[in-house]
Amino acid sequence: MAGAHYMKRIAIFTGFFIFFAVISASSDNIQLSPNAIDAVKPTSNDIPEGFMYGKVPEVYKKTLKDNPWVMDSAAIKRLAGKIYPGGDSSRIAAMHVSIIARKKKPFGDDIVCYVILYKDAKAARVEIRKVAEFTEYNSDRCILLTKENLAVFLFVDDINNFHYIKDMAAALEERLKRL
Repeated sequence: MAGAHYMKRIAIFTGFFIFFAVISASSDNIQLSPNAIDAVKPTSNDIPEGFMYGKVPEVYKKTLKDNPWVMDSAAIKRLAGKIYPGGDSSRIAAMHVSIIARKKKPFGDDIVCYVILYKDAKAARVEIRKVAEFTEYNSDRCILLTKENLAVFLFVDDINNFHYIKDMAAALEERLKRL
């Protein structure tokens, strides 16, 4: 009788162990797909009054082929480390960029929004930590929103434009919640 009770305890313990192992493993495997970029990226309705999608100067068209644009792998490789310090292109699955300029200066980059999909949870943790640190030091110019392996990074050069990205971030955050 004591042996049966002991076996029952082992079975329950083993069941709990397997349950928690599966939960732990699956939480690291929860990943958003590239479709998440389309669901979250800024739209023309998000652009503040007096602004527009900026025009890409000819000299930059080798890297930035369009605006807004889901970057190709060459552009990601070339720009990842320039977007935030230590940016590792090998950890990025896809990236969308929207460059927003004042209508009076269509070749400007007054507001830039990157929607970055990392390859997996581990890559996201490592890279989002870098973006978060950069955002901390530039909190008057940057906003970072995250969900799973997706980061939305908004940036302004002029701190007087920060209120625009705050408004944009509120709209984008609502979209992130619906993913």
